[in-house]
Amino acid sequence: MTKNATDFRARLASPKVRRGLFAAFALSLLAGGILLWHGEHAPSLTAPVEKPNTQTNRLRLPEVAGQLAFLKLETATMAVLPASEPMNARLALADDLTARIFPPLAGRMVTLQASIGDAIKAGAPLAVLDAPDFGQAIADLGKANADRNQKRQALHRAEILFQGEALARRDLEAAEADALASDAEAERARLRLANLVPAGSKIEGQRLVLRAPLAGIVVDRQANPGTEVRPDAANPLFVISDLRRLWLNIDLPEKAAALAKPGAALKFTIDAYPGVDFSGQVERVGAMVDAATRRIPVRAVVDNADGRLKPEMFARATLSAPDAPEVVRLPVGALLTGGLSAHVFVQVGPRDFERRPVGIARQDAEFAYLTPDSAIKAGEIVVVRGAILLASELAQGE
Repeated sequence: MTKNATDFRARLASPKVRRGLFAAFALSLLAGGILLWHGEHAPSLTAPVEKPNTQTNRLRLPEVAGQLAFLKLETATMAVLPASEPMNARLALADDLTARIFPPLAGRMVTLQASIGDAIKAGAPLAVLDAPDFGQAIADLGKANADRNQKRQALHRAEILFQGEALARRDLEAAEADALASDAEAERARLRLANLVPAGSKIEGQRLVLRAPLAGIVVDRQANPGTEVRPDAANPLFVISDLRRLWLNIDLPEKAAALAKPGAALKFTIDAYPGVDFSGQVERVGAMVDAATRRIPVRAVVDNADGRLKPEMFARATLSAPDAPEVVRLPVGALLTGGLSAHVFVQVGPRDFERRPVGIARQDAEFAYLTPDSAIKAGEIVVVRGAILLASELAQGE
């Protein structure tokens, strides 16, 4: 042992040195306790930040969470499970309630009394046409009536002369033939004029009045004052239709041919009214498949009493089986898919959301139809936009 070590141990053995070391150790303990107490009881300089309260499949957002502004909520509804994929369809005028009016004679348009969108009654005047051939028809009827009167008088004189044996039978028979021919010509002229002018209409010169054959709405007009018109024109002057009923023409794929039967119900949607379902009923099914498109033409009847639907609108139609069940239907934006599973966020409180698994029975571009065993019920509020933000918050808390 060295001399320095011996001296250090001698000093430690001194009572005076030991008392000094003990006092220093006690002071250090006291200073540490004071610092620890101040650290636990000192006032905080910043307010605590509320963090999302998360559980396994539940999420609570703070009151000032920015995600709430990006969320869109909708109520889950029930709908009949469609039996087919959406099919292309087009609304059209019902031909049995539509009249396409062509001029019966060539002429010049004088006045127009109906415009597009006008609601008219059967027999209402549409336009006045100055038609020389109409004047010729009136003149032909007058000449035929005059000739018939003359031939009848000649027949009457011939009968008197024949009874007095002053006329040969051959001449009497000739007079009878002339009278019958004049009657036929007069009837032909009358029928031709009656075809141009409805019964009870007033004839004023050679002005021909075009009238509506049925009640409805003027959906098209291809005439202007002064226009020269012809009966063999490519387009009708007026198209009048009762728009309270329309046709829906559907291109049916071959694989869905067994679903389309007269009387079958269908649903369809159009872009003009997103989220609104319209219904119809199949009326006619084509007898053969189109060779070019491999589709079967199907025609359905659609009620349009409120006038919201317009001809030539494009639609997406789906057929339903007679015994199809009603299931929960959600917009496709509500689904969160991962692998083979799908989930939906349901609002269970003002700021509380729960993630639930769902099964998809059928899905199209707009809606998803859930299986009956899905954990979603009609009337519950689901997140249809912003679900991915909730999923991100939930993943951070796990």
